[in-house]
Amino acid sequence: MSEKNAIRFVQAEQRFVIDLEALPGAGYMWGISQQPVELELLKQEVVSISKAIGGPSTQRFTLVAHQSGNYDLVFELKRKWEKDPVKTSEFSIQAK
Repeated sequence: MSEKNAIRFVQAEQRFVIDLEALPGAGYMWGISQQPVELELLKQEVVSISKAIGGPSTQRFTLVAHQSGNYDLVFELKRKWEKDPVKTSEFSIQAK
């Protein structure tokens, strides 16, 4: 399943955040599968953990665009030991 998200408008050299729902208790975590060199990943963390065992959590990615331009950023939701993702999420980043 592939999901295209809205365009994100960001300022060059300023941090921005993308939050995605993950299921870490079941082994499903997001990873970046397509990242332009102009976008730097500064931090990746799980910021909200469900009280239910195996429940959803929020996985937060903090990035910065080092140059103005339009960039595609693609995330994949999968277990580390599995080759194919169960879901992809695409973001169009417009840095000014």
